[in-house]
Amino acid sequence: MSVSSVGGTYGLSGSGMDIDALVTKLMAGQQAKSDALLQKKTVAQWQKTAYNTVYDDISKFRDTLFNYKLQGTLSPNKVTSSNTSVATVTANAEAAAVNHSLVVAQLASGVNLTSTASISSTIPPTMGTLATQLGMSTTDPFIINIKNGSAVSQPISIDPLTDTINDVVSKFNKAGVNVKASYDGILDRFFLTTTNTGTSSEINFDGSDQNGLNFLGGELKLSGGTTETSAGSGIYSSTPVKGLNAEFKLDGVSLSQASNTFTISGVTYSLTGVTPDATGVDIAAKLASGTAISVSVINDTDAAVASIQSLVDSYNKILAELNNKVNETRYKDYLPLTDAQKSAMKESDITAWEAKAKSGLLHNDRTLASLVNSMRNSFSSPVSGINATYDPSTGKSIAYNSAASIGITTGNYSENGKLYLDTNKLRKALSADPDVLYKLFGASGEKTDGTIDTSSQGIAGRLYDSIKTTMDQLNQIAGTTSNTQYDTQSNYAKKIEDYTAMIYNAADRFDIMQAAYYKQFNAMEVALQQLNSQSSWLSSVGSTS
Repeated sequence: MSVSSVGGTYGLSGSGMDIDALVTKLMAGQQAKSDALLQKKTVAQWQKTAYNTVYDDISKFRDTLFNYKLQGTLSPNKVTSSNTSVATVTANAEAAAVNHSLVVAQLASGVNLTSTASISSTIPPTMGTLATQLGMSTTDPFIINIKNGSAVSQPISIDPLTDTINDVVSKFNKAGVNVKASYDGILDRFFLTTTNTGTSSEINFDGSDQNGLNFLGGELKLSGGTTETSAGSGIYSSTPVKGLNAEFKLDGVSLSQASNTFTISGVTYSLTGVTPDATGVDIAAKLASGTAISVSVINDTDAAVASIQSLVDSYNKILAELNNKVNETRYKDYLPLTDAQKSAMKESDITAWEAKAKSGLLHNDRTLASLVNSMRNSFSSPVSGINATYDPSTGKSIAYNSAASIGITTGNYSENGKLYLDTNKLRKALSADPDVLYKLFGASGEKTDGTIDTSSQGIAGRLYDSIKTTMDQLNQIAGTTSNTQYDTQSNYAKKIEDYTAMIYNAADRFDIMQAAYYKQFNAMEVALQQLNSQSSWLSSVGSTS
């Protein structure tokens, strides 16, 4: 009797042998090799993920460092207005810590043209074509040219027999000359407004058809321009209507701006109203009669201290993470568990085992250790080129050219470079030199040939550049989280791919060897069965003779 199956043969000859158990034992060595490859691949995947996590975290920290290269972060100002109904103010780092006086005689404005009364021929309005709604007697098509300042004049074609008031609104808005049209159905009035302000803004209908001008002054009843009132014709003039500039006096100097919001010497002014007692027949008289409000700019020491404290906290957090990765214990005897091993363990035991298996994946990693050293050196090394500052409280000149000089120091050796900030010492340094942080953290260190001299480069720049170097190295080592799906070029991507190929090859060898063992045992079973059959026949022949 032949046996076609290569597995699950249990003593067909009467041998009583458990063939599956025998084959499993014979394949144990090959299974161990396959499991070892899978475990190595798993460790490589864990390490790749660990590198990716570090990359993401130091990248986020580096993003925050960019702000510490900017004067706005390092030399913040606080600015206040004594009368916010006249002006509200903000200031950037370029603003000098001084008081300014401000008188506002006129706000900047654009051009506003408004219907003086309802424009429809019936109340409530009968919506429809212009001829129907406005009761127009002249229904021939006409052209209205509209221009705003230096913009090119745009022709608007209107047909009273087919266009509605909403069509007119749409055509004005699509003219592209920074003029906004609208129609209020409840008020039954038409509005035209420039979106820009100042004397450069205007609404100019020069070149329009006479019927177009008649339509503007008659049917639309626009005010704000010049109308020919003789004989009550209501014909609208093509004379341009211009906006107004903001007129004000800043620190005793009369100035003019096209917008109500503008920046002068680092202070941004948003004019909100005219100075209450600024009166007179003209701008000069108003400026002369108005009582100036005060705009005060001071160095915001509290904001500067809070900013540096935030940097120190962020630095300590990322440094602790890197130190933990480098110093974390590696348990080499705790390999990733196979499915067979997991099936024989409790869930809590699996969790505890894997915690140790994943411990120390980046233990003593040279790339991370190098970054830790460069980060610590960025803070510990002085910044050259910073001159000493006279301190009136001590009568001595002090060179605030290092982190330690402004109160940023490390703890004891066991804390692996953790920073501490003495805020009192920092405040004292800021009092002596309000720009001390910008000099110490924001200095570019750039030489005339475009290269960077790290000895004169600020602390933030040193950190920013050293982290970028490490990020490039980590990208080469393990790629990034964002590109992990497509990563085929990093060292770990190639390593994992090699393990995958070896696992496939091992699986093929495993199947071939296992099939060969089953084939041999099946052949043995067939032979034993034949032998038993022959023995039984001989026994039967002997008994009959």
